[in-house]
Amino acid sequence: MSQRKNVQSILQWLFTKYLALIDRTVKIEWHEENTYGDSQIFGFWHEDSFFMNLVLEKLSHKTTPVDVIVTADARGNYIEHMIKQCGGSALRVPDGYRAFAALKRIVQDSYERTHSIAVALDGPLGPRHEPKKLAFYLSEHAEEEFVGISLSYSSCIRLSHRWDKYVIPLPFSKVSVAVKNYGIVLKSAIPKLPVDAQFVQGV
Repeated sequence: MSQRKNVQSILQWLFTKYLALIDRTVKIEWHEENTYGDSQIFGFWHEDSFFMNLVLEKLSHKTTPVDVIVTADARGNYIEHMIKQCGGSALRVPDGYRAFAALKRIVQDSYERTHSIAVALDGPLGPRHEPKKLAFYLSEHAEEEFVGISLSYSSCIRLSHRWDKYVIPLPFSKVSVAVKNYGIVLKSAIPKLPVDAQFVQGV
């Protein structure tokens, strides 16, 4: 096994063990404005990707199975591993113009099977908190309701050197999760989306 694969395996093991610790010790406070049942398009900010593994795992028990759109390059390998550990599945989509064929296939599949789809709104590389049109393209063409998910943390580590200010929650802390249904959203009419659960009305 190459040194690169050894490092990847070690990091995946560490991420998985830490996520399991967070699952056991962190209290989730839910604030939901959504009716579950049918398949939906879930959107979240890239900085919340780590904890979203647990959020989507818990949402999958309330709705249909959730597939997560992940970049097709090497960065997506770690993400896919975490998603699988939480019982989900990853949809690998290439960046740029090559994504079009993959997205057409995803929309077609949404007509043929009942699965929800989750996507980082400002992924894979930002700019931070500027939503791209992917989630809303899916909402419009698959005729599925868009559900925005915002998180806030009582205690966390924020990787300030990264473009997304990636968040790693600390054990025995509290995470607020705001879930808001915006209905079917057109890619030409993207709503203003909160960047923090505390900014959602009623939280």
